[in-house]
Amino acid sequence: MEQNKTLNDSIPRNPTGKEPLLLWVGFILVALNLRIIFASVGPLLQQLNLDLSSTLLVTTLPPLLLGMFSVVGLKLRHYLGEERAMLVALVCLTLGCALRGLGSIALLAGTVIGSMGVATMSVIMPVLVRKRFAPEKMGLVMGLYALMLGLGAVLAAGASFPLYTLQGADTTAAFRTLGWWSIPALLALVFWLPQARFGHDSHQQSGGSQVGNRVNVYRSPLAWSVTLFFGLQALNLYAFLAWLPTIYIDRGTSAEQASFLLAASQLSLTVGGFIAPLLAAKATRQYLHIAATVLLCLVGSIGVMWAPVSSALIWVLLLGFGQGAGPSLGAFLFVARSANRNIATELSAMAQTVGFLIAATGPLLMGILHDVYADWQIPIGLICAITVLELIVALPAGAARRLGEDRAVVRQGSDT
Repeated sequence: MEQNKTLNDSIPRNPTGKEPLLLWVGFILVALNLRIIFASVGPLLQQLNLDLSSTLLVTTLPPLLLGMFSVVGLKLRHYLGEERAMLVALVCLTLGCALRGLGSIALLAGTVIGSMGVATMSVIMPVLVRKRFAPEKMGLVMGLYALMLGLGAVLAAGASFPLYTLQGADTTAAFRTLGWWSIPALLALVFWLPQARFGHDSHQQSGGSQVGNRVNVYRSPLAWSVTLFFGLQALNLYAFLAWLPTIYIDRGTSAEQASFLLAASQLSLTVGGFIAPLLAAKATRQYLHIAATVLLCLVGSIGVMWAPVSSALIWVLLLGFGQGAGPSLGAFLFVARSANRNIATELSAMAQTVGFLIAATGPLLMGILHDVYADWQIPIGLICAITVLELIVALPAGAARRLGEDRAVVRQGSDT
């Protein structure tokens, strides 16, 4: 009950407490598409026959662009409202995925456009959840969000190589496979169209919404702890999302086995992403949830590099579970650590802008260090050291506090 009060900031919702079916379907399909554009590249990285600079761009651009374009998502939400901004983002994602099927130059252009869409969607989703779903369903909805996000990654990681094989198993087939992933994005776009009739609501337009805007999240230690937790988790995720198949191929597995291991890690990621917010929503403080998430990533990273290849499935499952718990727990904290929806938007934008810029260094550092030393031990050792640091800086995010809470108390009812 206490946690539900924390999440409720008096936002008008359906008085029956039942959300429309089309909202649920659209929400699920949007979440399903949030990681497909990134998870589909790793299994085909060698088959694309890119040079080193292009390979580093393809693996580094996604988190870098997500950080850069998070501010775009914030602006779109301000001018269009959450639902219409989401529609624009889905158009970008569909176009970006389609472009990637046209060759190496189009791959980079499509990644830029698609990342703009995903960045906008990622900023808006936690705020949209708070706006359109009842507060007592927050843990369930965020868990479902993470579940669909993970399933999309599993689908992309597991199906990309078989699709490539079916289409001729050459370089053209690799690019064409990437282009096929525009279909689920288009499906999400079609089912989200009914939500476009919603624009700014009275809450966003009221003077009361300025309460959240007066909170400078960049000066808050709590906001920085949430941001570093999200960013360093994303660093671990995107580093292995890009390089895990290559790591195992270099350790002696076949391309098919490496693709399977990536898909398995994404399946475990899905489970971790679903469970983490459900458990977090039942607690007032999330110290243990944060610590368990970080330690799973640390143990999994160590196992991937130094455990026998015969036990690889164990370590990718542990790693994937921790990697899945991180983003969903982070998205939960955007809401749980904010006194109202506007502050949640600011915190979400800050965490994703700074966090994804941090995350961009993961695949880049791993690629450069591997190229220099022709070995994966130093790159993964660095990832492990960063994970230990994350445990220290992220724990304060588990405190039972809310940004802007004092202001919200002074201006009771301002969010109505």
